[in-house]
Amino acid sequence: MRPYGPLRGRDDALATAMGVVRRTHDHRASGVVLISGAPGIGKTALLSEISRHAAHLRIRVARSKCDEIGQASPGAPILGLLRAGRDPLIAPADFEALTELTGNPLVLVDRAAGHLQTVATTHRVLIALDDVHWADPVSRYALRSLIPRLAGWPVVWVLASRSRADGVSVSAADSVEVEHISLGPLPHSAITDITRDRLGRRVSDDEQELLDAAGGNPFLATQIVDGLARRAETGRHGVPAEFHTALRYRLSELSAASRDLVDALAVAGRAVSIAELARLRDIAPGPDYDAAVDAAVASGLVTSTGADVAFTHDLVRQSIYESIASNARRRLHTRYAEYFLASDADPAAAAAHATMAITVGDASNARVMVAAAEALVTTSAADAAELALHAVNMLRPGQPCWAELGERAAAVLSITQRANDTIAVVDQMLATLDDVDTVSRLETHAVRALWHNGRFTQIIERAAHALTLTGARPDLDARFRAAQALACTRLVAAGAAAEQADTALAQARIAGDRDALAFALQAAGEAAHTQRRHQLALRHFRELRSVTGIPYLAEEIMQLQLLDRYDDAQILLDAAHDDSHAHATALAPTVLFAQAKQHYNLGELRNADQVAASVIELGQLIGTREQVVEATFIRVFIALLRGEPAVAERRLSMVPHVLGETDAARHPGVLFCQGWLSRARHDTEHGLATWSLLLAQTADSRNYSAWWPCWMPVIFEGGIRCGDADFMKSVVAIAEEAAAHNPDVATLVGVAVNLRGLLDGDLTMVAESVEILRQSRRRVLRAIASESYGRMLLLAGERRMGLHQLDGAWDDYDHMGARARRVAVQRVMRQEGVRRTKWTTNNSGSAHKALTEAERRVVYLVADGYTDKSAAKALGISVNTVGTHMRSAYAKLGVQSRVQLTNALRDRSELD
Repeated sequence: MRPYGPLRGRDDALATAMGVVRRTHDHRASGVVLISGAPGIGKTALLSEISRHAAHLRIRVARSKCDEIGQASPGAPILGLLRAGRDPLIAPADFEALTELTGNPLVLVDRAAGHLQTVATTHRVLIALDDVHWADPVSRYALRSLIPRLAGWPVVWVLASRSRADGVSVSAADSVEVEHISLGPLPHSAITDITRDRLGRRVSDDEQELLDAAGGNPFLATQIVDGLARRAETGRHGVPAEFHTALRYRLSELSAASRDLVDALAVAGRAVSIAELARLRDIAPGPDYDAAVDAAVASGLVTSTGADVAFTHDLVRQSIYESIASNARRRLHTRYAEYFLASDADPAAAAAHATMAITVGDASNARVMVAAAEALVTTSAADAAELALHAVNMLRPGQPCWAELGERAAAVLSITQRANDTIAVVDQMLATLDDVDTVSRLETHAVRALWHNGRFTQIIERAAHALTLTGARPDLDARFRAAQALACTRLVAAGAAAEQADTALAQARIAGDRDALAFALQAAGEAAHTQRRHQLALRHFRELRSVTGIPYLAEEIMQLQLLDRYDDAQILLDAAHDDSHAHATALAPTVLFAQAKQHYNLGELRNADQVAASVIELGQLIGTREQVVEATFIRVFIALLRGEPAVAERRLSMVPHVLGETDAARHPGVLFCQGWLSRARHDTEHGLATWSLLLAQTADSRNYSAWWPCWMPVIFEGGIRCGDADFMKSVVAIAEEAAAHNPDVATLVGVAVNLRGLLDGDLTMVAESVEILRQSRRRVLRAIASESYGRMLLLAGERRMGLHQLDGAWDDYDHMGARARRVAVQRVMRQEGVRRTKWTTNNSGSAHKALTEAERRVVYLVADGYTDKSAAKALGISVNTVGTHMRSAYAKLGVQSRVQLTNALRDRSELD
């Protein structure tokens, strides 16, 4: 804050920041300035001065701030940036459309990035965000995403935060230059200059003693200086010797009505409209109220725009807030919570105030928190779960609201997939309740939680216990027998599971219980999925969608993918995105994961990598463990196809942290990735041993998702390298079983025919598989089949036809960016004495393809954040060799720094 005079004592910090701003102005370069320091140290003042200088350079400035209470309003600071100032960055209509997307951070970021890029096409832009330490999770996610998305555009970000170790700036350092400015206390001379600016005279010795109490904190110093100035103007004595004394002095001058308004504003935690403040305090507008507001503004503690009031500095608010008696604070927070909930204006704000006020046994605020959790469950699952859990923990079994609010909280926890918390709450409630209907509803939540957590045996046990309590009621009997059937899809042989699911489905239809039918349909769909009967699974999942009312079911979309119906799957994915935008509801993480699979299966590796990274980011935010793991596998596959084993290994290393070491060690996806990683590092025997463990799980695995069709050709190649006929026969048997159950699916049939032909050495059969796979949309599988056919043709002496097939495979690999497989094909063709112009000329006309393979391996690691030393270790080469490759790459790409290198690779669509 700088209420008067020039900015004192920050010349070096301002020069450093303006260096970044001028680079953006002169060279259209991106940059980040992070200003950190203690409260009141002058971060806001420096940010304001940077913004002022940028405006003089004709840079468009957008400025906003975060606040503590505002954390409950997802994305508000980012949205505020876009409409800030006299010249907002986006039009009102565009802004209104964006406000509807706060529940879908992915789309919000995408749209915001598009608007900012449009502005940056014709203008330099400075985006200033104050108090980043108060940023809500959606805003932090948006910043982490927007900064790298806008790298290379003339956008400079100025972020003020209390902590230097700020996650937003740390992640930004991977793609743009970040300048850290850590503000410390002002020197004695600067404090003296500030005082002289304000008083217009020299500072006396006794005044200097008082200023020394500020300890170099400019905000505390200005408060003391204001006290000195007021003494000179009013003749009052007793100048405060420290900050809290100064505030108490100002407050003592206010009337009871004005003090009440200041207290209410402190508890509000944000700027409040004058009219709303009156309603919040149940004060009738009129002359007396206007006079109280005017007196509060005249005190200098708060400012007014004429429509709303706010504190001059957050430290003022904090100090006054702490001076309010705790009981009075809780009463004010409770009043605000009830007001916001009753007005339906902002359930998140209601929840924030209720959380600040609630004490053990406080049913009123617990009710507010549960209602807010229910409102937030589709837009901010993590926040909703925390609210529900906190609320129920504040209640006690003897309270009249215990059963109602506890059950509602359990429902929120179940929907948000907080499995352990759901079970804990359900068990706590079941110990105190006997009503059959309530107990059954709670056990239903428990079953869903256990399913998400993979605890299938416990589903059987709990459902059996519930059946003993239902009194043979047909609806409840059907529900819990269907729950057992669902668990059995992961516990018993596929045929037995299907038979039990069919029985449960028939019983559920007769009983007419919605939850029973939902469990039974899911069980039938999962059983059919396990049997590789994807058309039947699709029918069950489609009916499940209609029963549950879930508009877009990921299981349905993924069955369409397995049936090669990618156009139909994309129609549903597009509709899910469109509806999510229209209704401001978050896209389900499972549906987002289905989109990542869609991109991957179609060979759109760059898009798949980006969406999978978003799935992981959001999954960690809201706690969807399964999607985090599966999306990680996709990113590992992509890294291996790109020939980046070090990147793949680093990505895979996060899975044990999510699943636990024991579960990760036997997870089929982990075993597949480990085998592929070993093969990529030319340790084929270890890879084969790992894959043998994977194949040994076939009889025990009850989830076909572990057997994606694209796995089989990769695994089979390991068997070829080692000449293990029994191993290859096992792989072929799995592929042929899938094809037998889906004779109309070109992908499954083509893979089975290809692998059988390779196993038997039947060139005609392999040729047939290539023709079948031409009808498949799976570009990777088409290319692998063409590659295997080409190799066989060369061995058979059919050189021209063999090279033709290998050429086609090379083109497919190149289109996808599957560099590892492209290099392997290119090596075979070189051994045949073939050279192709396209091997050294990028299709887009860039110079990137002129890099050697050795140079590519180095630059991709460096662009991914490796140092020269760590890249050398990962590649098994010397640091000097890394330096040689980097210098050569710099020359070929026309860049001079690692940041420019990253941008050059990104411009060529090689990086995110």
